Amino acid sequence: MTVTQIAPTGEPVKQTWNQPSHPESIAIRSSPALASNSDSTDSTSPSFNLTAVAAKDTPANTLLAKNTSTTLATAKDYSTVQISRSEHIRLNSDLLYCNHSCDPNVRFVTSTLASPEAGLEKPVSGAIEVWSTRDIPAGEELRFFYPSTEWEMAQPFQCSCGAEKCLGVVDGAKKVDTEVLRRYWLSAHIESLVNEREGVN
Repeated sequence: MTVTQIAPTGEPVKQTWNQPSHPESIAIRSSPALASNSDSTDSTSPSFNLTAVAAKDTPANTLLAKNTSTTLATAKDYSTVQISRSEHIRLNSDLLYCNHSCDPNVRFVTSTLASPEAGLEKPVSGAIEVWSTRDIPAGEELRFFYPSTEWEMAQPFQCSCGAEKCLGVVDGAKKVDTEVLRRYWLSAHIESLVNEREGVN
């Protein structure tokens, strides 16, 4: 399988958390495929070539991680996750290394996060949850469907995940046909925006 290469621009995210952040369920590995598939000199930095993998065999519908270290981001970028129509968070954990796939094996549940009240770059109450969508063998990369949380992406990219129904270009749910989106689990704010686009109440 070909690995998705996001080729982010700018500086790698500085690790400010204790690693591993979820040692019971998630391990971080270097991905030679990410490095070899890169077409950007900026993205050959080691931190751009890390990937999250299952630390052990994980059954379907298992809670892999509950992350309470998120902070509200001042602006969206390649490393943030959208949690509402207008708010994005920084994961501040090894969940940062979960990449995209059009055939995902995990989902990021953001509805468990409370609406931020403390201000930008401040902690967000509640926890983001990561659930397996199928059985995942130990060592398999953990990947979620980016449009399940992102309406418009800061850095769209050409996907090479190798899935039978790969989107090709990943640019947020706004650019994906509703019929395609209905094949996936979607965050509540994405469901709402899709329904609004389709004129569904």
